[in-house]
Amino acid sequence: MSLDISKLESGFSSIKIGELSEKVIKLLELNREKCDIIMWEDRFKYIHKHICDFKTPENFINCISCIPEVIAKPDFIAKHPTKNSIEYIKRLDELFIVVVRIKSTGNLAFRSAYPLSERQLQNYLNSGTAIKLKE
Repeated sequence: MSLDISKLESGFSSIKIGELSEKVIKLLELNREKCDIIMWEDRFKYIHKHICDFKTPENFINCISCIPEVIAKPDFIAKHPTKNSIEYIKRLDELFIVVVRIKSTGNLAFRSAYPLSERQLQNYLNSGTAIKLKE
């Protein structure tokens, strides 16, 4: 599944972009059930502020359209130690992170998505914040 950016730019209220899986719940030791991950229109508009952080505008479009894939098949998963969020990380055209707010009940909300540097990933791995998933 991929997001059709052209359809999203014409306006929508919310869209399901993935699911919080049992695997992620266990790996991150979350105290909650499986659920959907939802993107609201305001968050889609919000991530446009990161377009300049990508190598090219085309990379931005490619990465954003791959958000469902990043959630479904991340290379790394992390739980931010202070921001109460799950971070799905995958190598696409560049290293890309999708941030989802954690809450104890109901569906989860997409928060942001942007490129991640190799150095940031190494810091996450060295601190034990991120877990490399087996292929």
